[in-house]
Amino acid sequence: MVKYEVDGRKVLITIDRPHAMNALSDAVFDELAAAFKEYNENDLILVAILTGAGGRAFSAGADLKEISVRLEAEGGGRRNPMRPGMPMQPGFSAVENSIKPVVAAIDGYCLAGGLELALNCDIRVATAGSVFGLPEPRRSLLAGPGLVHLSRMIPMGEALRMQLTGSPITAERAYQIGLISDVVADREALFVCANTIADEIIECAPLAVQAIKNVVRRARDLPVDAQLRYAETLRNVVRDTEDMKEGPKAFAEKRKPVWKMR
Repeated sequence: MVKYEVDGRKVLITIDRPHAMNALSDAVFDELAAAFKEYNENDLILVAILTGAGGRAFSAGADLKEISVRLEAEGGGRRNPMRPGMPMQPGFSAVENSIKPVVAAIDGYCLAGGLELALNCDIRVATAGSVFGLPEPRRSLLAGPGLVHLSRMIPMGEALRMQLTGSPITAERAYQIGLISDVVADREALFVCANTIADEIIECAPLAVQAIKNVVRRARDLPVDAQLRYAETLRNVVRDTEDMKEGPKAFAEKRKPVWKMR
């Protein structure tokens, strides 16, 4: 259900349920968690690209059929795990808590839990035919992490329009409001774009990249002065590494740096 394909210093992680619009079942969440654990523990791999198989959907959201069957079996006593108040699914937290960069390559429907998964990635690119939305209120549901995260990614008014209406938006509109960073013509161009971004990240010092992600994502809710102090702590850590010496040395010698991650 989740493919893990290493390509040099990159890994392509694919939700592989095209027959079900790559719906997020419990098994998919578990396999996503395992895939991102493997990614973060492998020092040889520096960037992950997350996508959906088939070309129809990145992911259309939670597997509502699975949830319906489970609720029926339990007599309706268990709440939808996508609702606030329930523990975050391990697949969501695994992507959000990844210490290394994640690029979302979106092709097709990116809705509900699928959009929430994309929001947990660091950079999002999409094909022109992709569609984005949080349709939960049309089923008398509240979104999970997207309920909180969307307005942190885009202007509040745009987030509220998407969330209060439940209406989807086009890839072009998603680009205009900053939800995605690139719109490309088709699936082939999508992976060219995603791999170009990944390759540019790989050019940078891995420990510096991880420190930057840590400061920007983990400390963004701190007051500015506290975030600056936090950043200074990590800056001092990076300053004491061999890679800190290698960067300026490689520049002076007019060659590519060789990062040792120590």
